[in-house]
Amino acid sequence: MRPSLSLRGRVARWLLPTLLILLAINAVLSYLGARQAVNRAYDRSLTASIRAIAEQVHSLEGEITVDVPYSAFEVFEAGVQERVFYAVVAPDGRLVTGYDDLRPPRMPPEDGTLVLGELEYRGEDVRIGAMKKRLYDPALAGGDAVTIVFAETAESRVALARELFFDSLRRQLLLVGLGALMLVLALGTAFRPLVELRDAVQRRAEDDLTPVPTGNVPSEVQPLIGAINHHMERLSAMLAARRRFLADAAHQIRTPLAVLSTQAEFGARQGDPGEMRRIFLSLLTTIRSTRRMADQMLALSRAEPANGLIQEQEAVDLTDIAREVALELVPVALKKRIELAFEGSGPATMTGNGAMLRELVANLVDNAIRYSPPDTQVVVATGAGAGSVILAVSDEGPGIPPEEREKVFLRFYRILGQGGPDGSGLGLAIVREIALAHGGEVRLADAAGERGLLVEVEFPAEGANP
Repeated sequence: MRPSLSLRGRVARWLLPTLLILLAINAVLSYLGARQAVNRAYDRSLTASIRAIAEQVHSLEGEITVDVPYSAFEVFEAGVQERVFYAVVAPDGRLVTGYDDLRPPRMPPEDGTLVLGELEYRGEDVRIGAMKKRLYDPALAGGDAVTIVFAETAESRVALARELFFDSLRRQLLLVGLGALMLVLALGTAFRPLVELRDAVQRRAEDDLTPVPTGNVPSEVQPLIGAINHHMERLSAMLAARRRFLADAAHQIRTPLAVLSTQAEFGARQGDPGEMRRIFLSLLTTIRSTRRMADQMLALSRAEPANGLIQEQEAVDLTDIAREVALELVPVALKKRIELAFEGSGPATMTGNGAMLRELVANLVDNAIRYSPPDTQVVVATGAGAGSVILAVSDEGPGIPPEEREKVFLRFYRILGQGGPDGSGLGLAIVREIALAHGGEVRLADAAGERGLLVEVEFPAEGANP
């Protein structure tokens, strides 16, 4: 696995190559600009030399005379490495003076406009200029305009352009270096609040889940800190609920364990087999009740969203699950002379965890049987509506008073005077946890005829939003 790149590294990876590319582009543009500036400066001298020669070209009766002035070459004395070439060409193409093979890359116009250009002459790069001058001598053959050509080698131009370029490049490199230094300082300043935040979190106690302060945090990071604080709030609430659950569980288990210990000690002192049998039957009843409470506590722990088990969901038919659970509990109902009926009006398909939904149905049906008197009826029904599926379990027991219906969903809560000693007060808490994890809702109401309790659990149908 590749190591994660820091924010400083990411910024440097993006900015430094970009700065280098911009520096290279600017260097090319700077060199081209230096060449243009040098050419403009030297072209003034070149133009002055051509015009100085042009002023000394005359013609009389077809005879062209040229007196090349020394001033035409004075402007180049400073650059001793430069060489100059010139030529004066008659209208008929005959060389009047100068180099006979020196010709401009393109002929200048007849109006005396100066034409400048570059070419390779005698193995060297030269800057060349040319212009025409009319002599107004009708005796000349081929016209009355001579062509004046002047060229110079480019060593001085290139050297000066290179010097200007390197001066500019040094300044640019200095600016880039200062910019990189300022970037490093800016990044250090910008990320200092994050480093302080990291240190503050690392110094926290392991049980400190208070919100992380956002006062000195950059605005770009505040949504992340907000999400972390929200998660810590949920984690704090979950841990608080877990601590309460463990405390309640420890309190609830302590009582049956004390009863078991007392019964065992009392049974060990008995000599009458009949009395010992009675005590051991009572001991067995307490063990079964304790085991049932332990099973329900494990079921409740599995039903909590933090456990993750209930997140394994797939398409299931609630009607099939309810029917199977009802068939499994028929012997328990018959033992109490309770008629257990099932009513299913077709498939009730939903998305859920099959094992947890079986636990939900089993708790509802078991509670209905447990709190119903003999010779009564318990009805389990399922159905599908518009975007939802419903499970209903009704009995003919004592019911739950309206003022108690919200409390019975609390863990280990039992209504005074109802149920036997084997009740744990966890059944409806398990039902609500599983229902909420599936996006469902649990409702308590009076059964038909205002006798007994009706429990309805409504879930989103398959494909419906909770």
